[in-house]
Amino acid sequence: MKFRFCGEGDCPDWVLAEIISTLSNLSIENLEKLSDLVAQRICGGAFEEAAIKSLTSTLTNEGKTAVACINFMLINASRYNCTESIFGEEIQQLGLPKDHAAAMCRVLQKHSGSIRQKLLDKAFRINELQSVRNVTSPGETPANCATLELKISQELVDGLPKDTTHIVNFERSHLKALLAELKVARDIMDKYEN
Repeated sequence: MKFRFCGEGDCPDWVLAEIISTLSNLSIENLEKLSDLVAQRICGGAFEEAAIKSLTSTLTNEGKTAVACINFMLINASRYNCTESIFGEEIQQLGLPKDHAAAMCRVLQKHSGSIRQKLLDKAFRINELQSVRNVTSPGETPANCATLELKISQELVDGLPKDTTHIVNFERSHLKALLAELKVARDIMDKYEN
């Protein structure tokens, strides 16, 4: 089956299993509170681990899989601009009871705009160039080269984002050509901003 909140794709098996085995077993109040905490975290709020543990005390894995499932559902429903009514119908089709689905819909309605904005703000932020610094040393760098220090924010290293620094040697002629091409690209992008 295809689901709108999954981008017109299939729902991952782990989400389906988590809906049936975990989210359905939480009380409606606890599910709504937990979903609200997860939504606040997605929007940049603090991760309230103690509150999450108390809401998921009846679950295994300290509620980690429930948090991951709710996170997936809220982010994807917001990303694909899924309305609360469609989201509610789809998660009921996946096995979440009607009242539980209504609680999730209330949280989605409350936070979907903020989640969408956060997703837009974070778009294209992996491997973001933070700074470039010329660290050319006359005695250590070859005469026709320049040495640059590149600081990258959120570079994916072994599948996880982390801040990194790279030292790169460029031939001066290549550096001038790169700079000229970047200026052309910036001019083209400036035309589309206006």
